[in-house]
Amino acid sequence: MRVTRDAPRPTEDGEPGPERRGKSVVGGRLVTFVVLAAPAAWVGILVFLYGVDTPWGDQWNGTLPLIEKARAGTLGFADFFAFHNEHRIFFPRLIALGLAKLTHWNIRAELLVIWMLACVCSLNLWRLALITGWQDSRNRRWLLLAANVLLFTPLQWENLLWGFQIGFFLPLTTMTACLWVAPTLRRPFDFLATMLLCLVSTFSIASGFASWFITTPLLLLWNGKPRARNEKTWWFIWVALGIVSIGCYFQGFARPATHPGPIVAVEHPLRAIQFILAYLGTPFSGTAPNASSIALGASAALFILLAACLLYLWRWRRDRRLLAHALPWVLLGGSAVASAFLTMVGRLGFGVSAATQSRYVSFAILLPIALLFLTSLVFGHWREHSDRAAGKLGLSCGLVVLVLALSFLFVGGTIKSLESWPRFQHGRLSGKADLLVINLVDEPDALARHVYLGDTALKAHANFLNDLGYLRPRLLRSKSIREIAFQPGTEKVGEFQELRKTASGEFEASGWAILPDGHRVADGVLLTYDDAQGEPTIFALAEVKQQRPEVSKALNDTAYLRSGWMKSWKEGQIPVTARVVRAWTFDAENGRAFHIGTASGEPPSAVP
Repeated sequence: MRVTRDAPRPTEDGEPGPERRGKSVVGGRLVTFVVLAAPAAWVGILVFLYGVDTPWGDQWNGTLPLIEKARAGTLGFADFFAFHNEHRIFFPRLIALGLAKLTHWNIRAELLVIWMLACVCSLNLWRLALITGWQDSRNRRWLLLAANVLLFTPLQWENLLWGFQIGFFLPLTTMTACLWVAPTLRRPFDFLATMLLCLVSTFSIASGFASWFITTPLLLLWNGKPRARNEKTWWFIWVALGIVSIGCYFQGFARPATHPGPIVAVEHPLRAIQFILAYLGTPFSGTAPNASSIALGASAALFILLAACLLYLWRWRRDRRLLAHALPWVLLGGSAVASAFLTMVGRLGFGVSAATQSRYVSFAILLPIALLFLTSLVFGHWREHSDRAAGKLGLSCGLVVLVLALSFLFVGGTIKSLESWPRFQHGRLSGKADLLVINLVDEPDALARHVYLGDTALKAHANFLNDLGYLRPRLLRSKSIREIAFQPGTEKVGEFQELRKTASGEFEASGWAILPDGHRVADGVLLTYDDAQGEPTIFALAEVKQQRPEVSKALNDTAYLRSGWMKSWKEGQIPVTARVVRAWTFDAENGRAFHIGTASGEPPSAVP
């Protein structure tokens, strides 16, 4: 006998039964989660695709000394507490060293932590939305989606692809956490939690001490929370710890000799204002020929909107519920302004254009995120308490126009910024190639450009990391190309097109090079000469960066636009008896070389 199941029966009023409603709710929540998580997933994929496992820039003087001292057994508290430029990066150093030990300093692990910190920031914004009156609003999902699109913008590519920038995202995470922890936890746990979060923020970045000032108003607004038994004592402890931590931060502070002093801001107040505006408008300036001008206009519009919201809140200052819901968003926007001001104090001497760097987007983007919720809150309140229909329509139209204009600039800048990801990756891979041959060829200019500028002991440091197994693949030890030579298959991966003697007496080789199955240009081109035994011997590394549109067109791939290479060397750099010079495309990720061409006949010294 066949048994059939009855379909879920509707209720008497025609509505679906409890089982169907439950499935609908679960399905709706799943769809909402997927949509809200899409910006984070997209950026995570970009980080995975373009991240490079090689130390770069400040990692050589910020993290490497910790590894060296830990290895020697001389690492102490002072090493973590010491300044790095203007920053005391105590907690980022702890994280970086811990990750280095766990992963043999795999830089991709640091990139993963940065992405995870950004995800925690997103969760903090979600929690903040819930406690500020958006839990039952129909607009909450749209606002959170817009906030995530802004928070996970690819415009901040430098921070997302550079492991050292844990020091940027850690204070962002703790500061956004303070905004919901302070109003929601009961006494005295709100004091304890915010003290810990503010300490982490203070000793992660120079502007981190501002978290103490941002958190104070939220602790003062109890939102119905009962007083602690020892309220004054807790306030004394909280304020005293804030003062002591800020004092410890600035104890022994000395501005780096290469950085301009704060007196520039006093001498040029107009330029100081322009710097702050350009800083905050950077997320909307990516498509402009003159990025600073567009940034100034966009940030001016944001400031006008912020000022209008603040004036409205002042007018309705007796509405405690409105103020309680608005204050965290006001402080979130204020944190972006504070960061812009403090950065201006330390960087104005480099020019206003210095404000539009990718690394500052992570802080500047907090202002438009805050205004998303703050403006929606104020506008909704105004509509409920205003009788002027014409005014509602006019203001609505004005806000729509402003949002569309800023959205157009933001989307255009985001699309434009995607070009920076492969360029940044190629720079890091070029640096990896320079490191791998650091024991074989002398390329100080390339090392300065792609690895680290100003370290005279870079070769010794690279060999130290190599001995620890912290460089993958390991440094090349032999000049014989055969140890890393591979067959590229049937596809063509480059050409050695010309070898000539220049008017200055130098020799110049050129061509183009890509990687097999890599969808990217070569990380470098190794040049070899055949020694007396016919063994190809490495003597130079060429950088791949010249525009070759004909190659890109022939291969039908825009990724190969900058596939050209050129290298010059002086007479005597290779033996005069060498009659064969070869070129090899170099894959630094896997330590492989592929032959792409030969120049032979007369000795290179005699080539006309």
